[in-house]
Amino acid sequence: ANLALHKVYRKLLSQLELTYPQYLVMMVLWERDRVTVSDIGERLFLDSATLTPLLKRLETAGLLVRCDGEDAARWLPRDPPLPHPDQSRP
Repeated sequence: ANLALHKVYRKLLSQLELTYPQYLVMMVLWERDRVTVSDIGERLFLDSATLTPLLKRLETAGLLVRCDGEDAARWLPRDPPLPHPDQSRP
């Protein structure tokens, strides 16, 4: 069942040029912007060594903006990056 679900997501997300982990990060940011890497990591159970390159790729693709905060860098989605998940959630 997990493999079948992954295939469905891969097909839908390929149209958006996102991987499944990138999509999960975008979902976290759509729920609440200005999120730190550690906040994202806690939500997705991923460490910063995994998230940092992923976030950099999303930033390079123009989907995220890095904002330097007082205590740590924060990330927010660029407007409008993709259709909002409430409009067409796969």
